[in-house]
Amino acid sequence: MKRRVSPYNVSPTLSSAPILCDVTLREGEQTAGVAFSQEERRELVRLLEEARFPQVQLYNTWHGDEIDEKAMAINADLCSLPRKYLKTEVLNFNTSNMGRLRKMIDLQAETKPDIIHASFSLKPADEETLLEEEKRIRETASCIAEKGLECNISLLDATRSQPAILSRMVRAAAEAGAARVRLADTVGVADPTGIREMCRVAKEAIGSHPTRLGVHTHNDFGLGLADALAALSSGAGLIDGSVNALGERCGNASLIEIVMALEGLYGIQTGIDCTKLKSLALYVSRISGIAIPNNAPFVGKYAFSDSLAAHILLSDKDPLAVEGILPEEFGGKRLALLSKNITEEALDVLARRQHLTLRKEDLPRLYEIICQRSETQRGTVLTEEDLPALAREAGLVKESWK
Repeated sequence: MKRRVSPYNVSPTLSSAPILCDVTLREGEQTAGVAFSQEERRELVRLLEEARFPQVQLYNTWHGDEIDEKAMAINADLCSLPRKYLKTEVLNFNTSNMGRLRKMIDLQAETKPDIIHASFSLKPADEETLLEEEKRIRETASCIAEKGLECNISLLDATRSQPAILSRMVRAAAEAGAARVRLADTVGVADPTGIREMCRVAKEAIGSHPTRLGVHTHNDFGLGLADALAALSSGAGLIDGSVNALGERCGNASLIEIVMALEGLYGIQTGIDCTKLKSLALYVSRISGIAIPNNAPFVGKYAFSDSLAAHILLSDKDPLAVEGILPEEFGGKRLALLSKNITEEALDVLARRQHLTLRKEDLPRLYEIICQRSETQRGTVLTEEDLPALAREAGLVKESWK
């Protein structure tokens, strides 16, 4: 990937490529007003596979104290889809009833997922309660391992837990053979420094066990991406994210931003086909009904658009002069915006880029029209692609295209 970024960036030291887990199917449906059909879920799984994402969390199968038969059928269907890269993960949420949890794990194993996830809370408690929680974590990890599946132990609200309790439960999971321990910033209240310290405590508790540390971040304070990157720099090898940052309340870390930060900022090869990311974002926007902001990083309509004439002239000579990466790397497009910030020199460059033949004496009139349109039709966005139509309306050319 061609890039030109800050030489002051400090790249995370990774022992292997991080596992980027998509949580859109679960967290996305916790977003206000969002509900996917099964065909939409199937297509999303297909697109994630096509982009070579390594893991996806499926539909939530645990509602209250009862088994959700419909959810089980949904996940069985998704697990059966042809996949080469994408591992499927099914979820269980915290329960004190091991009999019920074992029954759920037995049923989930029949749907043939790759990973079974079980969540436990980290609330302060007396010694007897903590011992019981440790026992449940160990039994759960053993039960899942008996099925020949990877076990993910997720610790809820980990960022607000007491370090001694966090360390104790992480150690219990690692000693019981859990393949992953995922720490959740459930309500998005940790900053990058807090995430680093939490990961340090967890890594010490894992010790020499081959358990992979994971982190699940939320965006309540606008720190979801920063926290995800802090976790990676602190030894986490599994990071959750959702497409277009969908999720409960303020959403999760943006999966696409995580990919592009790793690839673009640090030059870390994720294994993801970045050229598929724009179409993935557009698809999720369509099925969720939530529009992508025009200025959204990487996938926003005008994410690679400049209105300053100086920037337009610079990027015409050197595409990386005012960009960190090229939009073509992930299916994006650069567009110059037409506003009062344009100059006649920049207009001449853009006109030629649009195969438009204009006389030099026509440029002041075209600039005047752009300024007038910008002032009288606020909210209207003009781009270089509008130049031929503007020139025709002004009678400056009879034939705009060669």
